[in-house]
Amino acid sequence: MKYLGVVSGLALALHFLVSPSLAADANGADPGAAAAPKKHQLSEWQLGPLLFGPKRALGELKGKVVLIEHWGVRCPPCLAVMPHLAEIDKNFRDKGLCVIGAEMWGGSKEDIKPLLDKAGAEYTVTSGASGPIPVTGVPACFLFDGQGELAYAGYPSGPEFENAIKDALAKLPVGGGGGGTLIPTRTWTNSDGREISAAVKRADATNVTFLMPNGKEVAYRLDKLSEESRGIIAQATQAKP
Repeated sequence: MKYLGVVSGLALALHFLVSPSLAADANGADPGAAAAPKKHQLSEWQLGPLLFGPKRALGELKGKVVLIEHWGVRCPPCLAVMPHLAEIDKNFRDKGLCVIGAEMWGGSKEDIKPLLDKAGAEYTVTSGASGPIPVTGVPACFLFDGQGELAYAGYPSGPEFENAIKDALAKLPVGGGGGGTLIPTRTWTNSDGREISAAVKRADATNVTFLMPNGKEVAYRLDKLSEESRGIIAQATQAKP
């Protein structure tokens, strides 16, 4: 994938200070231990308050591949990775990937928004996240497969990371990743100025069916959307073979 792995080794060495137990905990146990590995689950994690992007409830993401990335607002390697995560999100969200950026350094919305805008990041950003695996430095991420099982833990860039995402998505049931949409996930605006983040499953002259981030389909009247949003849907409907 374009741009993946473009973070210098020096920056990685200085900033990726993940607990030494991370590699072992990714598989649930120290490789030298005799005990059977514990398989960590997405249900063991918690998200902090929503800052930007679609609201996510981890309990509603069954059947999705979920990526939780820990990052800091003043961490240069984190900011270097952000455009790559934005690209991953756009390339794979309609195939079943849900990206969540957990800002761990207490950055304000005023600090964070310009960074997201510069990187073109549209994924969910929360104020922190917590789980059973200690993380003492950023950036670091945890990837969960469609069954909610931890599939990768480590640096959010590079071939191993990319392959873990592709492998997890490939194991999703056919049609279970949000594919088959008329319009990929984007932000829509209704006539009151309220924003809606969703894909469009189908549309006719009166209604549009949104596919929400939690996988639910929601019918919505076209006349309740802004003129711009209606125009985008109309153009996609006319272009459909």
